[in-house]
Amino acid sequence: MARALLGLLLLCGTAVLGCGKAGGDAGKTDLDSTGVDACDGYLATMTACASKLPAETRKGHEAAIRIARDVLEAKAEADDEALEGDARAEARGALSAACKQMSDEVRGRAACGALTER
Repeated sequence: MARALLGLLLLCGTAVLGCGKAGGDAGKTDLDSTGVDACDGYLATMTACASKLPAETRKGHEAAIRIARDVLEAKAEADDEALEGDARAEARGALSAACKQMSDEVRGRAACGALTER
């Protein structure tokens, strides 16, 4: 189920961002932390890319980013509550790796390709 959830986030995150001209950097977001640095980086990358969209379409993209943040935070919290020891560390590592992969995917899009990794 976790893989399906992360796959959905990857699909939504990359499809939602059709981004305008590339440039700038991922920076930090005004969103609360998910508790996973790589996931916060993913959200920052999505936010940087979305900031290049026309104002009339940006609001919907920003809403999708907030939803993604909430889902990632919920996943991290659920793992922390349900798992212990090595299993918790393994789940956190898998979530971190998935968020890094999603960041790379967004950065790899032609319109967002100039975004730098933070």
